[in-house]
Amino acid sequence: MPAAFLQQNNIPRFDSTVPVFYFSSSAWMPRALTLIESARESILITIFLGNYCDYTAPIYEALIKKAQAGVKVHIIIDSSSYEQYDYAQKNLMPMAIKRLKNSGVHVAEYNPISGERIFMLPGLLDREHRKFWIVDGFRVAMGGMNINYLSFAPYDKDGQIDTFLEVESIGAARYLTDSFCETWNANSPTRISPADFASAAPEAEPRREVPVWIADQGLKDRGVVDKMFDLFFTCAQKELWVVQGLAYTTGPLIEKIRHATSRGVSVNILASENSDRMGNEIAAKYCFLDMIDAGASVYMYNSPERGFLHYKLMMADRSLTAFGGVNFNFRSQHLSRELAFIYDDDEIGAIAYENLEALLKNSRKIERAEALTYRSLSNSLLHAILLLGG
Repeated sequence: MPAAFLQQNNIPRFDSTVPVFYFSSSAWMPRALTLIESARESILITIFLGNYCDYTAPIYEALIKKAQAGVKVHIIIDSSSYEQYDYAQKNLMPMAIKRLKNSGVHVAEYNPISGERIFMLPGLLDREHRKFWIVDGFRVAMGGMNINYLSFAPYDKDGQIDTFLEVESIGAARYLTDSFCETWNANSPTRISPADFASAAPEAEPRREVPVWIADQGLKDRGVVDKMFDLFFTCAQKELWVVQGLAYTTGPLIEKIRHATSRGVSVNILASENSDRMGNEIAAKYCFLDMIDAGASVYMYNSPERGFLHYKLMMADRSLTAFGGVNFNFRSQHLSRELAFIYDDDEIGAIAYENLEALLKNSRKIERAEALTYRSLSNSLLHAILLLGG
């Protein structure tokens, strides 16, 4: 049923190696540096937030070194990076573009927030929220991690708990390279072509492959994320988990929950404490009552190290899974560019569920009486603001 739903909704399918998961930035950092070092021809990276600081400098310096050695390195960074604030040090952090300028790394800024564009509010809501890497046209890594302070700082210093996965797939790499080049050409005076980044894959040993469906909400089609939500809330038969620290629900999103619970599906939402911005946490808590009244069970994760759970996961019946950077909110659903990898595989589902069980050890269930305490006027205003800006 999931495969038929995905095909009917034109979500493309590719053959892929079984993903390797990195459930923390401390696990992803050494692998990211190894991937950069291994690149022979090209590195393409798209991120929402890119800041240069002590924790991200190893990645940026490795990219610069590789570019200066002749590897084609292109990075797209959303203009929202200018707004990143270090709450511990109480200062704005420099956008990575400043360090990358004239370094050999090619950079495009997505939808700049500057000059006369600041008055074009509807257009400014269009943000590049995807996070993916393509190395040598066959290795793809993606997930929820940016290359910024929050993604790589220690958890006790506002660092976020997040996930990246890595696969080898020439088909997926080509598809995302096409998307990358289209996005680049719409935001840069220079022009690039997918032909500039042909696959340099070596002869591979036989390995188990699985189908991966790529939900890529691009420049034109802003309905892909909604289709993905419908996939999970429609196809789940027994159990659905939504791991989301930034779930700001609307009426239509609550109806998706109600539709699933009315069929007897156990719908579970895992939110998180310890956001670097208290407003984010308050806006999410405001939604708990609606979720509970729609039949969902809501849990709150509290990291022992005080890290915020930025990880995004949807999992139905421990087999159908979606990983990426998609938030369960109006912004991801309709406004931002988003990316998710979808699998229907028991082995991958088991890996995701094992990690979920570890998170649940530090989680508590939110009862309706507690959810009621979050329904104040001030919280409702924050919720309304973050529907567009969160």
